Amino acid sequence: MGILWRAGAVAVMAAACGARYPQPSYSAHTTSELLEVPFPPPPARVETVPDKPSSGAVWIDGEWVWRGRKWAWKMGYWAAPPSPESFSPWQLTRNDAGTLFVAPGTWRDAHGQPTPPPPPARVAGTGSQTVVDAEGVTEPAGVNLAPDGKRARRGDGGA
Repeated sequence: MGILWRAGAVAVMAAACGARYPQPSYSAHTTSELLEVPFPPPPARVETVPDKPSSGAVWIDGEWVWRGRKWAWKMGYWAAPPSPESFSPWQLTRNDAGTLFVAPGTWRDAHGQPTPPPPPARVAGTGSQTVVDAEGVTEPAGVNLAPDGKRARRGDGGA
């Protein structure tokens, strides 16, 4: 129960904090989607949000993706979500024992089942592949990924 409560709280906070751009309807992750990770991701990368491409487009924030041994940044994007789909934003949570889990951003159909994402209309630009943590220490953070999860190229926001 503790993980599900935290998952709902994270989804609510993400919806409240991200009101600057139009966003899709949000839905919660299930506990079966949580993947144990050995350490938390670095701080978020700074993204340059391109102009909104159309009136129905929603913004999906960039997110950290666990790649087996390290984190990679999946760039944010504008998309026109098919109705009545919803989105579960990526989340990072701990259980009562302190174990760290991550769930990736996931689009869902009307029944709450994962569904392929809509194609990105415009993708964010990102800076370098290093980030500075809260203590001012610079650390490498892996590659930039396009919204489809493949490695980003230089012309599409990749560093």
